[in-house]
Amino acid sequence: MIGRRHPVAKLIAGGVALAGFLAAQEPAATPGAAAIGEARAAAPAAAMRWTDPDGKPLPFRSEAELLEFMRTADVKSEKHLSGGITFPTKLLLEKDGIRVNAVFRDVNEEKSTPTFGGGRGELNFRDFYGFEPPAYELSRLLGLDNVPPATLRKLHYKNGSVQVWVEHAMSDLKRIQDRIKPPDEQRWSKQLQMMNVFDALVYNTDRNRGNLLITPDWKLWLIDHTRAFRRNPSLQNADALTQCDRGMYQKLKALDEAMVRERLNPYLSSFEMDGLLTRRKLIVERLDKLIAELGEEKVLYTYTAETAPAPPANQN
Repeated sequence: MIGRRHPVAKLIAGGVALAGFLAAQEPAATPGAAAIGEARAAAPAAAMRWTDPDGKPLPFRSEAELLEFMRTADVKSEKHLSGGITFPTKLLLEKDGIRVNAVFRDVNEEKSTPTFGGGRGELNFRDFYGFEPPAYELSRLLGLDNVPPATLRKLHYKNGSVQVWVEHAMSDLKRIQDRIKPPDEQRWSKQLQMMNVFDALVYNTDRNRGNLLITPDWKLWLIDHTRAFRRNPSLQNADALTQCDRGMYQKLKALDEAMVRERLNPYLSSFEMDGLLTRRKLIVERLDKLIAELGEEKVLYTYTAETAPAPPANQN
């Protein structure tokens, strides 16, 4: 589920194509970070989405309670996951009779000028577990619920991040391999456009089909953001930004810089923060330009999380 060998350039392009159809989608765990997570407005409905390994709803009244559980629960079992190059670990957490599956990441690699396949290089490359919590925090500031809750904790005295496991999901890679088509192309395209905007904002350099998960209701989940939050004050692929959910667009425009800095300060450097805020401005400018040229009805849409048939295979 964490594979890195299947880039989604074609997936993004597919989302852009479908958009036309729609128009005619190393810090250690510190008290400061924990306090910020707990200060988040309670989200009872979202918290009730998460289930234990047996499929029973978790009893937490908010995601803040779920985060606290993941920080403090005992580790009952560990399983190293295959399919990626950062070697995450699946954990079974337990406390007070409550059990939760989660993913632990401790990758922490930084290079000035690494070279990847095809001679592609990246300045100030960083692959860092500490980017998982800010990706989650930022998603909530934008009104999104498609990034699973993540926080910082230690495992065997080693710093890392832990993220709740998305139960009963398949990867988009498996969907492609099994030739499974979304039951609602318009709804799928809207979710892809939301992904495009979010990835542009965080400058995610590692979006691939292995780190896109799909639950039985055909909700798209975005995981694995260890290679995001680049310093770059530019957009990777501005052409991929053709549409946006209306609520997400409004949140982007109204995003308070001081609040973002306070919320993400435990995780991001000043350079990473500056890059993020500059990209927010560029995304809003691009969407405003498209709205002026094409009309609001061609650029903005309202995404509703309706359920869909044909449940995918279990990821476990």
